[in-house]
Amino acid sequence: MSVKPRYDAVVIHYGEVTLKRGKRGYFERTLLRNLKRMTGADVKRLQGRFVIKLKEDTDLNQLLKRIGKVFGVVWYAPAIKAKDLNEFEEKIVNMLELVNPKSFKLDTRRSDKSFPMTSMEFSKMFGEKISSRLGLKVDLKNPEKTIIVEITENGIYASHEKISGPGGLPIGVSGKVLALISGGIDSPVAAWFMMRRGCIVDSLHIYNLPSIDEVMNSKIPKIIKKLVEYCFRMKLYLLPFKIFWEKCQEIPEKFRLIAYRAYMFKLADIIAERYRYLGIVSGDNLGQVASQTLQNMFAISAFAKSPIYRPLIGFDKQETTELAKKIGTYDLSVIDYPEPCMILGKYHPKTDVKVEEVQRIWMDYDLEGVVKETLKELEIYEFKAEAEKPIKL
Repeated sequence: MSVKPRYDAVVIHYGEVTLKRGKRGYFERTLLRNLKRMTGADVKRLQGRFVIKLKEDTDLNQLLKRIGKVFGVVWYAPAIKAKDLNEFEEKIVNMLELVNPKSFKLDTRRSDKSFPMTSMEFSKMFGEKISSRLGLKVDLKNPEKTIIVEITENGIYASHEKISGPGGLPIGVSGKVLALISGGIDSPVAAWFMMRRGCIVDSLHIYNLPSIDEVMNSKIPKIIKKLVEYCFRMKLYLLPFKIFWEKCQEIPEKFRLIAYRAYMFKLADIIAERYRYLGIVSGDNLGQVASQTLQNMFAISAFAKSPIYRPLIGFDKQETTELAKKIGTYDLSVIDYPEPCMILGKYHPKTDVKVEEVQRIWMDYDLEGVVKETLKELEIYEFKAEAEKPIKL
């Protein structure tokens, strides 16, 4: 069993944030705030990176896990820190003795331009010193272990464990959207992708259970809690399916699912306008099911004035499933649950509906009235990462 070096800090890097001309400072401040909130640690901003100083009682594994859920982080690494060259040499030698690779190289980055050596000069000099002291081979092309050295205005950091972050943009820089959460595999992943692009995401769920109490004891709050691990807080809007279901018995079978989806987007559109969301998020995949053909999505979209964002539009089911497993929602999503789309899908929906056909169904069966009745039963809950239970608003 290998022994890990005694680390002094975690160095955190971001990428896309730096490309946003004119907004870089705002993005960096938002990312800094999100890191502090997610980790509860004292995060220091250096040039082009953030650093968290480790304390004696820091749970490093837990800290790394939390950093890995902060959007905007490209990569991060536990690191040793040295104040001067002598301390650096001793600490890097100790690190390599514990890691014990057959070969290594130093990859040096120098953000402190007042430092008297270039990055290449530093790598060459210390590569030779370490090789001489430990008898290790320097291999610049195919090393077993690459040591990343960062020369900053706050000291010299070195790490050998480069951990990939989620990337994207910090939550809060792109506005607020409302995600349709069905309880299936796709919709939580779609919500996660919009978070990854810097959006604050709240959710709307249309439930097919007898009471709110049963909904709040189902998998739906568990899925929301899992998403909140990435975004700190989320509102959940709840509306009943039963009012539409009663009217649905009058609608021709092949139009029932399409009519329901138009109704669902209309509800979301009204809530989005009422609470000032900048769009609706749907987990649609093109052609995955009969209701998600281009023709049907085009027809249904006519019932919402708000933009409809479909981040999974080009994904296949396997790709979405792998992402759901990665973010932690998959095991919850596959728990049995009476989703309206699953129930209505058994009626073999028409795959090439025209806008005029859906509008005629809407008028003939007074679905506008069904929407108004449904909205009377709206309930809103807020989930927070630090709270054990959601709060009814």
